[in-house]
Amino acid sequence: MRAAIHALGRNLAAGLRLALFMPVERVAFRITPVQLLLTVVVSAAIDIDADWIRAGHETRFSILGLHGEIFALGLLVLTSVILAIARRDSELYLALPVVVLASFPAIQVVHVLPELPQVQPLVSARVREMLDYAVFAWMLLLAMRAVHVCIDPARPHRRAWAVAGGILLIAPIWFAPLIGPLDPWWRDNEAMQAADAVNPASEAVLAAQQFMMDRALDALEDERPGVTDIYFVGFAPDARRPGSVAEVDIAQRAMDERWNTHGRSLVLVNSPLTVAERPFASITHLREVLLEIGDIIDADDDIVMVYLTGSTGKDHTLTAVNPPLDLVALSPQGLRQLFDAAGIRWKIVVVSACQSGAWIDALKDDETLVIVSSAADVRGGDCQEGARPTAFGEAFFADAMRRNEDITQAFDVARRQLADAHAPAPVMSMGPAIAERLKALRQRGTTRVTAAFDGRRSAPRQ
Repeated sequence: MRAAIHALGRNLAAGLRLALFMPVERVAFRITPVQLLLTVVVSAAIDIDADWIRAGHETRFSILGLHGEIFALGLLVLTSVILAIARRDSELYLALPVVVLASFPAIQVVHVLPELPQVQPLVSARVREMLDYAVFAWMLLLAMRAVHVCIDPARPHRRAWAVAGGILLIAPIWFAPLIGPLDPWWRDNEAMQAADAVNPASEAVLAAQQFMMDRALDALEDERPGVTDIYFVGFAPDARRPGSVAEVDIAQRAMDERWNTHGRSLVLVNSPLTVAERPFASITHLREVLLEIGDIIDADDDIVMVYLTGSTGKDHTLTAVNPPLDLVALSPQGLRQLFDAAGIRWKIVVVSACQSGAWIDALKDDETLVIVSSAADVRGGDCQEGARPTAFGEAFFADAMRRNEDITQAFDVARRQLADAHAPAPVMSMGPAIAERLKALRQRGTTRVTAAFDGRRSAPRQ
């Protein structure tokens, strides 16, 4: 066993030299079935750690991750056998997998670095995209070097075979997610429990959804004459992010307890665990809610706050995921149209999503306050699927909005708290008219909602 571990160390050292484009020959590697098994174990161990970093906390180990490892190994061995047959070199079928797997740890480690909590806020979307392309190219060059090292130098056309063999070797790995099971080693607790959840598309659930929506809308209290009321709507449409459900619930409690929206707040969520208990977060349901609120408020006096949290696509639309339902994503322009259709004049929109700053330009006007969790070109923790609420959601609602009676002050408190945690800075854009409206809100019990405003249109604050 000691000899096998020693040989593994030599293979990993030689693989690192190959990955870093340093001189290395085939004789530096120890090619045996035992070494193939050990390099597979090392690769799987790195993948287990990497998946844990990506998944975050409150996750559970899943043996289904083994499917992906076996599938990727099978593809690697299959292409190695094809090259061995084509080259009429019986040693290639074992040598290539050992050399490639011994070289891959460097790529695996570099690929997971942007996912580290300390690094995520520093990596913009553009940088992340460039890193993905760089890793993609690195994998191809590494595969070509591996083939070049393993091929007998005495035989002709070594370089041409290295190029063609490298492409053949690595292509199945690139396309593996499209054709094979690549389950992660770590999964959210709630996601694993969801296997036994009720199908959201079943007739019983759809019937219950209509009943729940009717009941939720009927429960909304009418506005009070002579009092500026705030209505709150939480919207968490991505069932892959269980943390979003907790996040909108935190926000609703903070608004109900501190900002007196009890009886005038409603939450829409997508979660595999609540399909028969809570209304879905869909554009159709959001339209119904806003139309109902538009009918019962005093449009010239009352204010509607909408809190959006979840994942965004490349066009910055808020992704709606609730399998097997095919839901439409919510765009900033779409939300603005929903407000207009409902006749809602005074609006507060809070968005906690990846690069949510893109929502500001589409929503800002004189009568709208927009608060987003990050600038349009900044990626943060809200760009990852997770079992916990985002740092912004906890800082703004669980802390700042619960302890402050001034929206501007709450924003500043949350911004300082996020800065101390090295998280992306939130951004606020407040129109002058709604700033005056917030300042003029009347005393309601022990809570007064105010907003500092200097008489000019507020530029986005970071």
